Amino acid sequence: MKYVRVLALSLTLATALAAQQVAAPIPDLEGGWVRIDIDGAGSFNGLAAKFARAVLTSAAQAASAEQAKRAAQPRFDFARDQSKPKAAGEGYVVTDGNCTLPGGVEPNSAAFHVVQGKEQVLIVRENPGLPRTIYMDGRAHPALSRITPTAVGHSTGKYEAGALVVETVGLTQGNVTAGGWRTPETKLTERYRVSADGQRLTITYTWDDPKVYVKPHSYQIVAERTPPGSWAFESWCDSSDPSQRLSIVPPQQK
Repeated sequence: MKYVRVLALSLTLATALAAQQVAAPIPDLEGGWVRIDIDGAGSFNGLAAKFARAVLTSAAQAASAEQAKRAAQPRFDFARDQSKPKAAGEGYVVTDGNCTLPGGVEPNSAAFHVVQGKEQVLIVRENPGLPRTIYMDGRAHPALSRITPTAVGHSTGKYEAGALVVETVGLTQGNVTAGGWRTPETKLTERYRVSADGQRLTITYTWDDPKVYVKPHSYQIVAERTPPGSWAFESWCDSSDPSQRLSIVPPQQK
């Protein structure tokens, strides 16, 4: 009789585990995705304008304001007449940083591609920018003293309730969408959830840092799966060319 009870309990547990696996499968993220404008905002700035604004601490507000001042300064020297050829021996600027896109953890209008493995998930963007490696093997983040902050930070992930949940620290200091701010200590949690038909991906971003935010700052973007047979295009940028990726216009082009 005791054996029958143990067997019945084992079968009950096995059934419960099987039901959990069916209810929360590993999402299929493999392949290409492109951020879409589901609200008709017309641009990412228009979309972000609809997000709830971040509520910052006074110290974070001051740091963000200072960053905005620096960002408003021209990053390219147009003092020389760009219409004239360079003089003999004049240096040629290969890059001054203008091609380095901000952020790194959020997709822009170009596609991003996901490579989904057992121990790692890779997220690679079409345009210039660091690829992301998300460690899925259960490791913890290294101590922040051992991390060199980057635009993509250090990310660990797990599958939870049918979604990929990613935690990132070690990001470079800078602005965050919808009035936020981040430091290397700020924790970003992303939740990637695929729609039932597999064609849309909703990404929820939550920024949490008591030194920066009065309360966690969250917002969502939606991406659409690229058609079968799609491939990534190379995006090349020469930051010495004033017409490429600059927020200001050369004097002779105004």
